[in-house]
Amino acid sequence: MSATAPLSPVPGPQPAASEASVTPAAPEAWSLARRLAFRFAFAYLAIYFFPFPLDLIPVLGEFIHAFQDGLWKAAVPWVGKHVLRLSTDITVMPNGSGDTTFNYVQVLMNFVAAVAVTGVWSVVDRRRTEYVKAHDVLHANVRYVLAMSMLSYGLAKLFKSQFPFPSPERLAQPLGDFSPMGLLWNFMGYSTGYNVFTGGAEFLGGCLLLFRRTTTLGALVVAGVMVNVVALNFFYDVPVKLYSSHLLLMSLFLVLPDARRLLDVLVLNRATQPRPLQPPFPPSRWLSGAGLVMKVLVVGGIAYGFGSSRLEFIRKYGDSAPRPPFYGYYTVDSFTQDGQRLDATSGDARRWKVVNVSRFGRMNIKRMDDTVKSYGLEEDAPKKTLTLIEGQDDTAKKFVLAYTRSDANQLVLQGTLQEAAIEVRLTRVDESKFLLLNRGFNWIQEAPFNR
Repeated sequence: MSATAPLSPVPGPQPAASEASVTPAAPEAWSLARRLAFRFAFAYLAIYFFPFPLDLIPVLGEFIHAFQDGLWKAAVPWVGKHVLRLSTDITVMPNGSGDTTFNYVQVLMNFVAAVAVTGVWSVVDRRRTEYVKAHDVLHANVRYVLAMSMLSYGLAKLFKSQFPFPSPERLAQPLGDFSPMGLLWNFMGYSTGYNVFTGGAEFLGGCLLLFRRTTTLGALVVAGVMVNVVALNFFYDVPVKLYSSHLLLMSLFLVLPDARRLLDVLVLNRATQPRPLQPPFPPSRWLSGAGLVMKVLVVGGIAYGFGSSRLEFIRKYGDSAPRPPFYGYYTVDSFTQDGQRLDATSGDARRWKVVNVSRFGRMNIKRMDDTVKSYGLEEDAPKKTLTLIEGQDDTAKKFVLAYTRSDANQLVLQGTLQEAAIEVRLTRVDESKFLLLNRGFNWIQEAPFNR
């Protein structure tokens, strides 16, 4: 026996480490401020997330969403009128803008409801000193909600369906006529590489959030991405300020458990200890399987939603999708109405200035006074006619114009539009001649090229 070998006072087999009786340490008591903050965060996020994860169940999710939407659409206008006494009634329901009056009142109602729940909860549960398990459940819920959003936005950029490439109309539009949001959308749409870069960061952050071990790293990636997104939304007038701000706050919430350790390592240059990565409930084969199923449902749900909507959108309207007939931006060479030729220098508001056929197959006509009239467009190639459609359904008005083309860039339209006989000669603008499109990428630049 080695002189350094330890002596066992009791001979015989010893219990294995897994069999040893271990008494888990009691959770550390939380301060009153921390308990109040957690109760509020739990209440607010539970209201904000609802009905997740129930909405992952196909039939039940649709029913809950329909009921919830109806409830909000009844409650929010009532609160705006009778409680907040707004000067105008709330009539604009949720749409492409997430920053409507409806949305702001809805967030305020969420906040007030969370404060009320926090007050009642604090009275009823005043003897509890910590919420470790409840925090773990909320933490898991937040990371899945945030992961779903990041994966969805990331895929939209990776497949370049969120920001289309600038259309010929946009390329010819004076910079001063862009809205701030329009400027941002075309800035993003110009570069496929930058879309892949930003979308890849969002997608990476979302993937990291799906696993407990990489949650903090994923939350840091998402926080870095979302700080930029929130700044763009605020300063380029993009109406997603409320939603993007919530996503940023969620990422910071996920960083909080490791905030002290990150401060020690990155700022104070002090050693730190690893944080135990315990699941919300005692580990078991059943819960591990349920967690795996949850991950599959989340990723599968996003993939299905993206596949059924985004891919169809890309096929029809993406940068590489087939263009509709006569797609492009046209200047007006001559314009005759009711036998009278209207010169471009006359300033007559009846004269057409430019014509644009968009990727969505609509003809937009800008007149000399810069007013724009938009029409649906249908082509009858055998008859060589274009039908301009004003309005929708049974009330739509249709105007048939004959067309002739001497080459791919020349177009002549003749017929009656809005009870006036017209003849218009158009020339399509070759967008490849725009500097923005033909400049290309350059490794070497002997001098700055800034035009």
